[in-house]
Amino acid sequence: MTVTTLPVGTPPSQVAIDNGTHYLLLDGIALEPLERWLYQQLDTPRHEPLYLHTPLAECRNLSPCLVALEADTPLWKPFMEQGAAVGWGWLMASEASLPEVAEHLRWLLFVEHPGQGEKILRVASPRVMQCLLEAEPEPSQSPLLGVIEALWLPTTEDGNVTWRYVARAPNDSHPGAPTPPRKRFNLQPAHLESLSRIARQQFAGELAQHLETYFANGPLLRECGTALASARQVINITRHLGFEGRRAHYYMANILGTHGQAALDQQRMPELARLLNQTDNRPPMARLKAALAEAQRLASRENSA
Repeated sequence: MTVTTLPVGTPPSQVAIDNGTHYLLLDGIALEPLERWLYQQLDTPRHEPLYLHTPLAECRNLSPCLVALEADTPLWKPFMEQGAAVGWGWLMASEASLPEVAEHLRWLLFVEHPGQGEKILRVASPRVMQCLLEAEPEPSQSPLLGVIEALWLPTTEDGNVTWRYVARAPNDSHPGAPTPPRKRFNLQPAHLESLSRIARQQFAGELAQHLETYFANGPLLRECGTALASARQVINITRHLGFEGRRAHYYMANILGTHGQAALDQQRMPELARLLNQTDNRPPMARLKAALAEAQRLASRENSA
């Protein structure tokens, strides 16, 4: 699969925001209950819950909301200082009206999966939009943009916020407000592969938390520098050695969290390294369980020495 990495951009300034052509799409799951939060920030927010006028209307409490940013909006500061780092949503620029932009985003709520039919897209997630656009042949000409002229997707990478940016191609006119019924956006294999990165990133985050909780002072974190880098190393080694599944990754995290790369060194830990590196007549998970038991035995011996 060929994936286009979206360029890094700089979010607009407060002065640019004040011109009245910018919108925030906020995630109803990340900020639940979102509409209550909006009324705590603004006296009269100009917003559209995307689930309204759709089959999801009864789930309005979880609905993403499109918010028109007005001059001196108090939303911008908390979004920049906190929300951008934790997935509150993303920013866009458009000359279209609030209802027109909302209608385009409602069209994106329901997409066609090649093998599973209709699926609901978490359209307010910056990661989801990044993955979809990066799987497009020409992101700047993608129908995903619709009436949007430019968008900024804040994503956290290694603890830092990176703003991915897409602007409509200069000579590409948008299709205008969609007129129902409109054919659903079809997910292609490239989109599905790109979206699968989200699950992998989430799992790496879970492993990182596990390592930070139980092995913060262990050799693996010292070798890799951060818990997230350690988690990625665990995932790579687990895959390289032919073990599969969540439990296998947690077993490997416990082994490497305790002993670091030495667990794979036949000179330093011959029996443990043999169990990890060499196949035998046992199923892979049985061999990995034996390796975990050996790792625990070695750790107990070191602690009692």
